[in-house]
Amino acid sequence: MKKALLFFIFLAAVTSYVFVGCELPANDPSGGDPRDAYVGEWQFLESFKSTESQSYLVTITKDPDNSSQVILGNFANSGFNYISAIGIVTSTQIVVSSQKMSNNWIVDGNGKFTDKNNTIMDWTLSVTAGGNKDLFTATATKQ
Repeated sequence: MKKALLFFIFLAAVTSYVFVGCELPANDPSGGDPRDAYVGEWQFLESFKSTESQSYLVTITKDPDNSSQVILGNFANSGFNYISAIGIVTSTQIVVSSQKMSNNWIVDGNGKFTDKNNTIMDWTLSVTAGGNKDLFTATATKQ
């Protein structure tokens, strides 16, 4: 009986140590919603075929219908904030799986933070419009 009680106390101590030792994700030190770091207005500076570039704003908001998704308004410089793509926030990045936006562009890509303050992201993306698929890289800076 005494051995069972000691074993139970030992097991409880080890279990509590394991839970206390868990770390929060690196991009979310507050323990809150991991999408918070991505929400806001981002200035994208996009490179295309190494000689051309364009700059545009993308607005990232939380998807109210899915706690792991964000909405990227004006993604890939579609021209309007209401033309958007859906991204999934992982522990290290936003992933935009291949999808057709309302302007009939097919987009995909991913972006991840490159600085410890979570104010700069590097993106790779592709856009298929009018039958042509173009690949881009972009640097996004939080405004």
